[in-house]
Amino acid sequence: MLATLKFPIMGYIRIRLIVKKGYKWLAELVGADLEIEVSEDDFIIDK
Repeated sequence: MLATLKFPIMGYIRIRLIVKKGYKWLAELVGADLEIEVSEDDFIIDK
């Protein structure tokens, strides 16, 4: 599932949500090939 960060991380705003862990998600920064952990308040799910 793709989402958009409300605030850029390292210049990237597109993420791919991988696994939900409570109120946080393990996500991949699209284009950077890096994984990050983000809270549900940090992004908007793309339709």
